[in-house]
Amino acid sequence: MLQFNVTKLAAGLIVAVIFGWILIIGKSLLLPVLLGIIGIYILDSTASTIGRVPGLRKIPRRGRRLLALLAIFLLFVLMGVFLEANAQAVAQNIPRYKTNLNALIESAMSILGVKKLPDWSTIEQTLSGKFDFLGFLQGTLSTVQGFGTVMMMTILYIIFILTDLDDMPEKVRKAFGDAETADRSLKIVAQINQKIGSYLSAKTLINVILALISFVIMLLLGIEFALFWAILIGLLNYIPYLGSILGVLFPVMLSLVQFGGLWHAGVAFVALMAAQLFVGNILEPRLVGNSVNLSGFMVLFSLTIWTAMWGLAGTILAIPLTAVVMIILSQIQSTRPLAILMSESGELD
Repeated sequence: MLQFNVTKLAAGLIVAVIFGWILIIGKSLLLPVLLGIIGIYILDSTASTIGRVPGLRKIPRRGRRLLALLAIFLLFVLMGVFLEANAQAVAQNIPRYKTNLNALIESAMSILGVKKLPDWSTIEQTLSGKFDFLGFLQGTLSTVQGFGTVMMMTILYIIFILTDLDDMPEKVRKAFGDAETADRSLKIVAQINQKIGSYLSAKTLINVILALISFVIMLLLGIEFALFWAILIGLLNYIPYLGSILGVLFPVMLSLVQFGGLWHAGVAFVALMAAQLFVGNILEPRLVGNSVNLSGFMVLFSLTIWTAMWGLAGTILAIPLTAVVMIILSQIQSTRPLAILMSESGELD
């Protein structure tokens, strides 16, 4: 019996390795498709919400999905314009922040007994020979252009998937011929829909709440561009663990150079971290719960793997994609032990 289980586990590992290899070499093709599928989950949930609004219930579901696509597209455009404008405003204030930072460094160095400090021109000359700024800028622009291309492809996939979405169950039944196999496939898809849909909805609500709490905190502390940083905190919170740290780090650093003192930065750090702890340890478990049934180790491990394979996109999509993989593995007899090891409860639906 033990040998049989070991054989099944080994077979499951082989399948997982092959699957991972396909994901790595097929990134440019698979990423827009997967983003499009996840976008469909968001659109379908939004369309259901629109259907509950009086006066919009009579709109056909396909029309509501297209309306949701337009609304989300406009939201992203407005958010992009807002973030870009605020990023430029932050850049324009860098000279003032630099002055405050110089004063803070001089104060700290005087306490430590350091008499002579290098000025910014010296630092810039030193770094210019060791840091290829032009290469960094070109790499950043290439990344942005690549992201734009992926998003355009994703939108196209979403539009074409939407046209076939309502007819897909009937197509699956005709394709398989066998009603039992078709129903099983549709059941797997329904499982994925339920888990990913509930996770994304709950996580989005959590991030909005976190952004609102952070906005109020920063507004009360007088931190500049509070709404900009609040939105950034909400977006970064989609990234497990690391996103929370980065989300707090940016406004705390701004507070440090804005006020030129450690007291404001310390208060900002404590207050924003308290909001993160409240949301992450109290609110999120109640709203998100065990929606994806992934163990804590698996969340961290999947974050590492997907980031290594797909970069920033993999970091954001790590949890929903790993949940999809676990559901698929649970439906194959040879890989089911792997799915059980990946789960938090040790039980599969």
